[in-house]
Amino acid sequence: LFIIIILSYPEGITGNSSGSPGGKTNSPTDGNNCTGCHSGNINSGPGNISISSNIPSTGYIPGETYTITTNITENGSNKFGFEITSEGGSGVNPKIGEWIITDGNSTKKVNNDAAVTHKSSGNSGSNNMSWSVDWKAPLWGISTGIVNFYAAGVAANNNGNNTGDNVYTTEYIVNEQQPSSLENNTNIFNIFYSNNKINISCEIELKKLMVHTING
Repeated sequence: LFIIIILSYPEGITGNSSGSPGGKTNSPTDGNNCTGCHSGNINSGPGNISISSNIPSTGYIPGETYTITTNITENGSNKFGFEITSEGGSGVNPKIGEWIITDGNSTKKVNNDAAVTHKSSGNSGSNNMSWSVDWKAPLWGISTGIVNFYAAGVAANNNGNNTGDNVYTTEYIVNEQQPSSLENNTNIFNIFYSNNKINISCEIELKKLMVHTING
C-alpha cells in the first residue's frame, strides 16, 4: 500500500496540468469548480478570469459559428488552466451549442465534448493566458434564446502541488438574435410552391436563403 501511494502521488499533483477532468466550470449543471483539485476559495485571489467573443451585440444567429476566448490574469503566475462550457438553461438539454477546436496544441474537448479545457502544452504564460475556441450556435428550433457561458480557471504558483493556487470563475451571457420585423422584409412579396419548387418573388437579389424544417 505504501508503494502504491508513493507511485500515485506525483501523478495526482500534476495530472491537471494536462487539462480539467471535466465538469468543473461552476455552471448550474456541473455544480463544481477547480477547488475540487486545488485548495483555496474561488475569486479570492488578486487576479481574474473573463470570457469574450465576436458575437455581435444584437445576439447570435442560430447555426452560425463564433470565436469564444477565455482569459486569466494574475501577476506573478506562469501556469494557468481553465474549462469552459455553454448552457441554455433548459432542464431537458442544458448543454447547448457545439465546440470546435481551432488550436489543437493548447485546447481539447472534455466532459463528453460539452466543454473545452487546456492541454499540458497550453498552460504556460507570463502573468496571463488566453485560449480561443470556436462555438457553433444551436440551430433554429433548438436554441433556447439565451446562452450562458461558464468558465473556471486556475492561476497556479507551479510549486509542484495543489496548494497556494487561486481559482476564478465567471459567466458570460448572450442572446439569440431576433428575426427582423415584417416591415424590414417587405421586399419579399410572394412565396408559393409549384411543380416541386419553392418560388420566391423578390424585388432584390437574395444573397442567402436558409430553409428549415418545422423542427428547426
